[in-house]
Amino acid sequence: MSKITLAGLLIKVKNMPPLPQSIIQILELTKNPESSANDLAKVFERDPKLAANILKLANSPYYGFSRTISTISHAIVCLGIDTIKSIALTSSTQEMLNNEIPAYALEKGMLWQHSIGCAVCARIIAKRIGFKESEEAYIAGLLLDIGKIILSNYAEDQFVEIIKKSKNDRVPFDRAEQEVLGFDHAKIGGKIIKKWNLPPILVDAVQYHHQPEKAKTHKKITYIVHLADSISCMLGIGLGCDGLMYVFEENTLDILGIHKDDLEFIMSELVDKVFGTEQSYNNHAIEQESFEEECHIITD
Repeated sequence: MSKITLAGLLIKVKNMPPLPQSIIQILELTKNPESSANDLAKVFERDPKLAANILKLANSPYYGFSRTISTISHAIVCLGIDTIKSIALTSSTQEMLNNEIPAYALEKGMLWQHSIGCAVCARIIAKRIGFKESEEAYIAGLLLDIGKIILSNYAEDQFVEIIKKSKNDRVPFDRAEQEVLGFDHAKIGGKIIKKWNLPPILVDAVQYHHQPEKAKTHKKITYIVHLADSISCMLGIGLGCDGLMYVFEENTLDILGIHKDDLEFIMSELVDKVFGTEQSYNNHAIEQESFEEECHIITD
């Protein structure tokens, strides 16, 4: 098979299915300060699966509400608009992110694990440094590796060469992708985010999450997801064949105003939120069921 070009791959991106209409409507409503809980509830009620997820979450022990929440409107009021947006996007992308990604040696569920780990870690970092758009950081972390899906589907034949180059030449995996293909999974991910008409802040964060210094206008959130990705990899959350074969930018902590001592706190909180304090922790084997249960963390 001939090597796929960037132009050819972008055609594949354009042919990807759009976000569900209910998600698009929710994103529009959450941008509008005049939107009410009832406006959002009407959208959720037209999507029974999404509505069920909201009610299940609102009544989970994670929140500890003293009485049962039986309506979508009440759930929205209790959880908040920004959290609702995160839940909606997580729910709509779970099936896509949960698939096997052969080119990266990611078994079924592993990309989902890594995506959730990065999303949660990005939110923890954002709150730690006082970054106001903590839910945008969560969403960027959730979607940062979505480009791997396209590359695995349409450029899998080139991955033997990419892996060989990264190992033999000792270059970061994204650089090996660029040298073999002419682009990397982060660039394709940015194109997908743009195709979905998500905000530019998310496009930048996804497209430059391995090279945050190249972010055009949204450097801080890009450095946040860069750090979140690195921490998730260090903890062994959903590692594929690329694993730790990326460069961690040395100026990241300085730009974010994070001390090395803060890293221990961030990692500890990530482990607590994702795995639970009573769960046994294994760096390389995380049960999918545990991660799906911990989707309750999407509304901290």
